[in-house]
Amino acid sequence: MRRPLEDERNALLERMHASRTTYRSELSHVEEQMDAPAADVFPRSETFRFVKRHPYYASLGLIAALSIMPRMRLRRAVKSGAALATGVLASSAKTLVMRHVLPSMVRTLRSRSRGR
Repeated sequence: MRRPLEDERNALLERMHASRTTYRSELSHVEEQMDAPAADVFPRSETFRFVKRHPYYASLGLIAALSIMPRMRLRRAVKSGAALATGVLASSAKTLVMRHVLPSMVRTLRSRSRGR
């Protein structure tokens, strides 16, 4: 009579272990799904998300906006922007890009001002 009780006990322990494993796997998937949106909190704005995904389009838009500004304000903006960019840029890749992009922008602006 002792043997059937042990078999029943072992079967019950196996079912409990299986259900615990199932609950753990379900809860771990829920935690992963809850963590995923939290990792992508910044930026919340659609505009900044667009700028983050498409920096070249944003740069072209900025250049277009700057091209319609009055010349004196534009010169001040370029000078202060260059000073700000040199202070902010830390990585060598960004600095290398700015070394090539900024001078060509300045040349373009100067050639436009000479043409008038």
